[in-house]
Amino acid sequence: MEFPKEDFETVHCDLCGADDYTKRYEKRGFWMVQCNRCGLVYTNPRLKQEKIAALYDADYFQGHGFDKSIDYVKDVKVHNSKDTFSLEDWDCDWIKNMLSKSQPGNTSPKLLEIGCGTGVFLDKANKHHFNCQGLELSEYAADFVRKMGIPVETKSIEDANYPDGSFDVIVMREVIEHLPHPMESLKTVHKWLKPGGVLFMATGNYDCPERKLRGSDWFYFMPEGHLNIFSNKTMTEYLRKVGFADINVTNQGDKLMEMLRDKGIISPESPTPKKPIERVLFSGVRLVNHFISSGMRIYAVK
Repeated sequence: MEFPKEDFETVHCDLCGADDYTKRYEKRGFWMVQCNRCGLVYTNPRLKQEKIAALYDADYFQGHGFDKSIDYVKDVKVHNSKDTFSLEDWDCDWIKNMLSKSQPGNTSPKLLEIGCGTGVFLDKANKHHFNCQGLELSEYAADFVRKMGIPVETKSIEDANYPDGSFDVIVMREVIEHLPHPMESLKTVHKWLKPGGVLFMATGNYDCPERKLRGSDWFYFMPEGHLNIFSNKTMTEYLRKVGFADINVTNQGDKLMEMLRDKGIISPESPTPKKPIERVLFSGVRLVNHFISSGMRIYAVK
């Protein structure tokens, strides 16, 4: 899809505010540039916000939009057809494990998923005894969530009006890269969390080997909607500036974790294995994952 010049805007680096960058990759008429001051990679010029919002229609959630790698409607059908241990279960267990240290005794933590899509993660989190709700811009996607019996608001982060300290957990899976102003959004998220609350995010890893090998053909370069691409360093700097004290940025993608799940190494009972030999295998897989994964899993405690 081609866009006329008037659909674009020029922006500064969201992390440090500089207007000093080097062009790194060109894709479909867009440039991914890297800030010469802090290293953040971002799309510049980029589509104006009203043009970006129009991209998230029903086709997008069915895998026919700018991101062909996802099909959220299909995910719901698969999720409803079987009740097996999945990565969402592992994430929920890991978050609960963190909360047990920062908020001991909290048996029904309040969880907000921002950009909850069609609600698969929220449904899993409900089954793990989280008190769940969603925030999602798309009415089309939000209808799937409501049919699961989970409350959801169709607003942006800027328009939502939650009181400070409303949630024990906030989840942003494959969301932060879509946001036009990640710094302001993360400041708001920090306010919404209770002391000891956990932020869990997943996003692409700019420093991954696949990007270095494939260049502009790296699948995560989707400049129509992926506005900022993070590395371990820039993600940590964002969270440090916002005020998070305990930050853990891991290069943990899906594929090897799915292998551990399928082999029964990770299970609903624990986010880490109990048997010594399985612990060794688990640690080895996570170490390998750290060097090869295209994705990041980020955990931060307020």
